[in-house]
Amino acid sequence: MKHVIAFVVLSLSLMWAGAANAGTYDDAMKTYLAAGQKIIDMVNSNKVDVGTVEKNVLVAVNAGIELAQAYAKKHPEGKAALDAVISNAANSDGTAVGNMSKLPFATIEADWHDAAYFSKNDLGVDLQDEDNEHYLDPIHTIVHPIMVLVAARDHAKDGNADSLKAMKAEMQEGMEQVEATTHVVNN
Repeated sequence: MKHVIAFVVLSLSLMWAGAANAGTYDDAMKTYLAAGQKIIDMVNSNKVDVGTVEKNVLVAVNAGIELAQAYAKKHPEGKAALDAVISNAANSDGTAVGNMSKLPFATIEADWHDAAYFSKNDLGVDLQDEDNEHYLDPIHTIVHPIMVLVAARDHAKDGNADSLKAMKAEMQEGMEQVEATTHVVNN
């Protein structure tokens, strides 16, 4: 009887631990979505403040980094690719966006969003291979907010409405990707 009770207690403990860990990354997703919504609300109001956008982008990027690092633990063969995105998107202590944000929008789109960077730099995983496309979700959770920041800066320079459209579209895509990434790391 002691063995049965011990087994039941152990089983319940493991079940509770699994349930507790299942939602571990929901807070990162919620943080990302809230920052993204603030950006979209700003775009919808036609009152874009680049400093405020940058603060919200940093929040989203840091949440995306947390999810990408968790993703790399589940799929370690893609860690080098995810680390390359992380190191280019934010400084090492997460207090500022990184060098990626200094690139033109089209360069970020080609190299980081569309994965040309990974074709030029062998990081151990071919992102053109359909079996590896799942890495694009955590990559995009980081890249899309950076694209939003660059579009906001472009809009501040020239007032072009296309930059506003790009901000909204890129943030919405990032928000979709963060949900997909969170699903993977939580399961």
